[in-house]
Amino acid sequence: MHKSLLRRLAAASCLSLLAPDPAAAASKCAMPVSFDDPYPVLHDNSKSLFWIRPMHVDADGSPNAYHRDDPHGSKGLAIEYMGNGMTIERNGEEVQFIPNEAENGEWLSIYRRIVENGWQAPEGYAVDIYGVARDENGNVCVGPDGRLTSATSLSRQSVPDFCSQKRYFDALTFPGIVVPNRTPDEESIAEGDPEVAPPFARRGVRRGDLAIAYNPATGIWKGAFLYDTGPREKLGEGSIRLVMNLTARKDPPRSGDETNSMTIPEVYYLLFPGSVRDLGPEQEWTPRRIERAAAERFKKWGGGSITAALKRLAACAEEYEQR
Repeated sequence: MHKSLLRRLAAASCLSLLAPDPAAAASKCAMPVSFDDPYPVLHDNSKSLFWIRPMHVDADGSPNAYHRDDPHGSKGLAIEYMGNGMTIERNGEEVQFIPNEAENGEWLSIYRRIVENGWQAPEGYAVDIYGVARDENGNVCVGPDGRLTSATSLSRQSVPDFCSQKRYFDALTFPGIVVPNRTPDEESIAEGDPEVAPPFARRGVRRGDLAIAYNPATGIWKGAFLYDTGPREKLGEGSIRLVMNLTARKDPPRSGDETNSMTIPEVYYLLFPGSVRDLGPEQEWTPRRIERAAAERFKKWGGGSITAALKRLAACAEEYEQR
């Protein structure tokens, strides 16, 4: 936790010949307010937000995330559970997706009926498909081979085809984080991002904003950007690429089980509202550009150096745990 980060910094400072950094010496979080939605988030209004959560894996946007004929990602056609991209309800109660296919008979039988019914729920059921793109007529984007277009909330406006995988940001390539989405019963914030949950949008958070993620178990920090939105209870999701970056993993997952086994138990998140403007034109966004721009924001947040930023991050972690 934060103590391990402080120990790493102390060891590094013993090896360094640099002059003491006044900002680092202060080591104050300076994020005086917070909100819960539903987990605590520290913030300083519209400059930065901080929270600690497990990092569950978000595969959305990757070209092989979902496949109609491989709902468990166990046949080599998909790398994500279909149950993580859609919710099925019967009489208002969710039908649980069980990762063990042998025990998932109830969900699978309803799923097959939904597919046969043109992705519409049969009588007595309801389905919410949120991990897959829809065309301008509201139809699920599925290719003739059964591959589904996996969508991210952030999309390339320069690609007009809603069913083109190129319109969305590949979770295997881009380091991204996820924040809660605005639900249909919530009013949008004036001049805020309409897809972002009000507590975040109210503080200037927009899709594309830069972020930093730190893994205390490995001591690795990486830059990222806000590329997707999701359910409130899943605050803390990260793209496959970001999870790989934070764990020094080299090989991407090849199945639904493998993808969902990559969760990092604890990650520190730092998000910079309004920083999407640092990236310039959308056509120029690359993983490297995102990581470098996020690192610059992190350095400034720390008062001018990465060492100072890491010490401030440790101070925020300590303050977070005391709430």
